Amino acid sequence: MKDLNVEHKVLWPVLLILLAGLVPVGLNPSAAADVVGTILSFITGNFGWIFVLFPFMILIFFSWLVFGRFGQIKLGDPDSKPEFSNFSWFAMIFTTGIGAEIMYQSVIEPITYTTGPPFGLEPGTIGAAEWAIPYGFFHWGILAWAIYALPSIPMAYALYVKKVPYFRLSAACKPILGKHSEGLPGKIVDVAMMIGLIGVVGTSIGLVAPMIAELLSEMFNIPVTLGLMVIVIALWVAIFGGSVYLGLEKGIKRLSNFNIVIVAAITAFVFLVGPTIFMLNNSIQGLGRMFNDFFEMGLNLGTISGGSFPQDWTVFYWAWWIGYASLIGLFTARISKGRTIKQVIITQCLIGPVGCWVFFGVFGNYALNIQMSNLIPVDSMMAESGQTGVIMAVINTLPLSAIIIPLLVIAYLIFSATTFDTASLILSSVASKKLDKTGQPPRLYRLFWALILGGVGIVILVIGGLQAVQLSSVIVGVPMILVFVLMTISFIKSVKEDFGEEKSTLVRYSEIPASETQGNQMSADNEDVLLKKDET
Repeated sequence: MKDLNVEHKVLWPVLLILLAGLVPVGLNPSAAADVVGTILSFITGNFGWIFVLFPFMILIFFSWLVFGRFGQIKLGDPDSKPEFSNFSWFAMIFTTGIGAEIMYQSVIEPITYTTGPPFGLEPGTIGAAEWAIPYGFFHWGILAWAIYALPSIPMAYALYVKKVPYFRLSAACKPILGKHSEGLPGKIVDVAMMIGLIGVVGTSIGLVAPMIAELLSEMFNIPVTLGLMVIVIALWVAIFGGSVYLGLEKGIKRLSNFNIVIVAAITAFVFLVGPTIFMLNNSIQGLGRMFNDFFEMGLNLGTISGGSFPQDWTVFYWAWWIGYASLIGLFTARISKGRTIKQVIITQCLIGPVGCWVFFGVFGNYALNIQMSNLIPVDSMMAESGQTGVIMAVINTLPLSAIIIPLLVIAYLIFSATTFDTASLILSSVASKKLDKTGQPPRLYRLFWALILGGVGIVILVIGGLQAVQLSSVIVGVPMILVFVLMTISFIKSVKEDFGEEKSTLVRYSEIPASETQGNQMSADNEDVLLKKDET
């Protein structure tokens, strides 16, 4: 264990809390679901206003950075170059950020929004259907990716400008916590982050595994059983465990690049063989409605009109993204050396949402068109077969479905693998005293966390307590708002101290002599970049 550089003060509390949380759920999953559901209802009902305001506050903060001088700060030394190409960089951020859930939710959400619409609309009506795509765009759009991006900036700044030797959220809080960032307060921050991350990732495994099992059942005409789902999870562990072992360059990068190509091909096929004009028209209309009603959708809590749509969807989603944000933020920080703060924010908050909108514009509109055309009995099928049954029925309406289904299995597996192996990388990094010269923890330690995640996913399926664990993961993620606020305040304090107007050490990239910058070409050529000149 000594050779693995394990941070025991983080590792053992996480494992003990994880064990203490899973045992009662396993002993009485229905009672646990009731208790956690009550707590979640209390939080969303009484503190929903905090959740809906939080992402808007992030946008204000990002506007200050992007349009101000601090957005030009380079995350690294003057001669630091981006570690990955623009395509690979975005592919890793995107596939990690959305996982297989986007392929699942982009089909089922528009149908669900139509049967349970917002603003007190009559279910199943044209008026309800008109909100199906706009709300899909909204919940997977700018505000969601802004939540993801928030921890990226303080963490990347701590890593590549402040040169902290370890990879933890507590490191980004050091300007405020001071020496306590390495003491008990810092350990609490890191343990809370890891518990929340294990919860949401483990729940994702339990959510997506049945979908892949359904696809395999369709391919090989075999029944969907717990054993089949365990095999699916074991296959994941093999894929993302091997990817984690290989590391960023040979593992996660290659998986992400490969999967983007497969998913793009499937999406293009569905777009061409489906109701193309309907997809285009309703996507444009959906974007127009979303932007026109952006603030109403974002700040709606149903106070007067009643109904639980805002709590069931918007507040729940923001809590879910917050739970995942530590993973995406830390990973994005890790792979963003050599880029500017502005580049990181724009990529996550603009390019990320566009990718999600393509999914909803194609798959969401395809499913919505089927529902409105009454090609399949969606309502009755939802009650009898559940969401996975509805998705399978939608997929089977496609031409060449016998070819599409195996490709979807591959895409689901790799999409999930990129998320899970990134989680393994982040968990092992946070629970390490120090990283190697490549900025990564030891391989065996990464494999250990890959096995932990796979084990949690299997336990969730075996005990049948998916709902309780899913809700628990969201509740654990709630305190992360306070952590992210602390990180942001620490970042602002640090950046003003390092790059204030009065600092004589501040120079612009364009002002450094050519002899000092030769070969230092960033992806954004001739961009004005703020750097700290070496005072020695």
